[in-house]
Amino acid sequence: MAEDIIIHSGHEDSPSSDGDARVEHTQLSREELSELVDIVLLVGQSMLLSGAANFRTEQTMAQIGLGMGADRLELFVTTTGIIATAVSGSEQRTRVGRVGPLGVNMAQVVGYNRLSRYMSLIGGTLDSTRRQVMAIKAKPRDLPAWATIPAVGLACGGFAQNLGGGWGEFAAATLGAALAQWTRLKLHALGVSAYALTVVSAFFAVLAAWGICEVADCPRPDLAVAASVLLLVPGVPLVTSVIDLTNHDMVSGLARAALSILLALAIGVGVMLALWVTGLRILP
Repeated sequence: MAEDIIIHSGHEDSPSSDGDARVEHTQLSREELSELVDIVLLVGQSMLLSGAANFRTEQTMAQIGLGMGADRLELFVTTTGIIATAVSGSEQRTRVGRVGPLGVNMAQVVGYNRLSRYMSLIGGTLDSTRRQVMAIKAKPRDLPAWATIPAVGLACGGFAQNLGGGWGEFAAATLGAALAQWTRLKLHALGVSAYALTVVSAFFAVLAAWGICEVADCPRPDLAVAASVLLLVPGVPLVTSVIDLTNHDMVSGLARAALSILLALAIGVGVMLALWVTGLRILP
């Protein structure tokens, strides 16, 4: 279970460039405290949806909340929901928010992390912080689909060669992985579940790789098939699972580990369906 994070502020020396500044927070009104909790909760939900680890999410939420003038924050973060309580003087407000399917968007995680570090030093008003949070949330991905799709394909094609394949296997894995990435992006935009999305993407990746290998008469089609689905391996959930577990967050760590296992099984289902359709044998 994730542990509460309780951070005090308001009557202590605040870090500054000259080390002598002192920040005194006045008590926030009931409406201001409610707005503060809403902003903090929005940050936490966005970070989890972007693939951030729980401890990083809690730390970022706390720094932003304290920077807006809260005296204390108590946070309970899991992969499916967040409970946030902000305290200012004799007032306190609590909000509960649900978290949707986890994804990966490290640009948003970095943006919130930078904002939290800035606010831990300088602070910020409620209005300006909300504007900055909404700007980070609305920011499109750094690279468009037309750049990521061929890049992913070439990376998986390189893996096929590293595994011992030739140029035929390289071309097959590149096309299969690019098609899988395109399929994944389209299905994600339609709101398809991660498991169904992974099965379909793996199926089309293997189908495309097999087709190229048939045309090019590849000696090792099994290498092309294996490399074409490498983009679907749930690396971020696996890494964040280890991070959460090492921070004694057993609930979220095990939940992310279970998600990773289910996604790996979904890859296997998609590959097996494609092998059944094509009749290709990749095992001795």
